[in-house]
Amino acid sequence: MTEPACIRIALSSQDVEQWPEMPAARTPASLWRRSRALTLRLPAVDRAVPVCRSLARLWLDQQHVREESIRHTALLVTTELATNAILHTDSTVITTHLRRNRSHLRIQVRDQGITSADRQHWHHASGFGRGLGIVAGSARALGTHIADDGARTIWATVSLRR
Repeated sequence: MTEPACIRIALSSQDVEQWPEMPAARTPASLWRRSRALTLRLPAVDRAVPVCRSLARLWLDQQHVREESIRHTALLVTTELATNAILHTDSTVITTHLRRNRSHLRIQVRDQGITSADRQHWHHASGFGRGLGIVAGSARALGTHIADDGARTIWATVSLRR
C-alpha cells in the first residue's frame, strides 16, 4: 500500500468531544510514516486545541523528529496558532497544516477570517494575549496571508536543525 503525500483528518465536534475514544485516534501511526504533511480540519472549539496538539505530536513521532527542543517549539507554535484562530475569530472551522522538508517544518493555521472584535473571552485576563509574540520569538519566520474570500492563514517556519 502506498502512503499519501499528505495525511488528511477531518473531525467533527462530536469526534473532538469523544477524543481519544474515536477511530481517528486509533489510526495506525505506521500509515503516516512517509507522509511529509498533515492536514487537520477541526471545529473551532476550545477542546480542539489539545486534539490538534496530540495529532501533531503523533505525526512528529512518525517523522522521526526526536530533538526535544524542536518538538517543543513545533508543538508550541501549533498550539498557539490554533488557539488564536479559535479565540480571536468567529470561525466555525479551522484547518491546521504541517509540512516538512529536510531543513524546516512549516506550520500554518487557516481560519475563516471573521474577526471577533467585541466578543468577550476568558483570555482577556492578565497573562494572556502574548501568543503571536511567543510564536515570533520561537519560529524562524512568521507571516500571514489573507485570501480573496477573507480567510486568513497564519504560518510559521520552525528549523529542524539546532
